[in-house]
Amino acid sequence: MSIPTEPSEAPPTVGLRLVTKHDDHTRRVDIALVGNQAVLVEDGVETSFETAQLWLVLRDLLPAFDHLRANPRGRPVPPRRDAPPGFAESCRAFVSIATMTSEDEQVAVRSWLATDDELWAVGPDGAGVRPAAEGELADLLVWDVTAAFEALLAARHDRRAS
Repeated sequence: MSIPTEPSEAPPTVGLRLVTKHDDHTRRVDIALVGNQAVLVEDGVETSFETAQLWLVLRDLLPAFDHLRANPRGRPVPPRRDAPPGFAESCRAFVSIATMTSEDEQVAVRSWLATDDELWAVGPDGAGVRPAAEGELADLLVWDVTAAFEALLAARHDRRAS
C-alpha cells in the first residue's frame, strides 16, 4: 500500500500495517482509513469496509488466541514482572501494528508476543517485554488510530489557518 504524502494527491489517510507470525506462517496486511471508509490489502487483494468496523476486521486477522483478540475495554496494565524462564520457547504468536498518517512521517509501532495463556508487550525498539492485559492490543489500536486522525485534523486546520 502506498500512502500519498502530498495533500493534493488524495484525502488525508491513516495507514496501518499488521504483521503476524504464528505456526511458521507470516501474514502482512495493509489497511488505509480515509474518513469513514477503509481498504484492506492482503496479497494484492483489496477489500473495502467501514472504518467503524476496523477492530472487528483486524481481530479476525489475528492468530486465534483469546488474549490477542480480546475486545478493548481500557484495562489497566498488569504489574511489571520479568518474563519467566523458557519464555522465548513458549511464545506461539507475534503481532506488530504500525500506524501512520499521510501528513506525517512519524510511525507508531506496537508489538506483542503471545504464549498459550498470556500476552506480552514488546518495548520500544524491541527493548524488553512486559505483561499485557487481555484487550491491550485493541485498546492501543483504538488509541493510535484516534491519535492519527486527530493529527490529520490538526494538520488540516493548520494548513487552512496559514
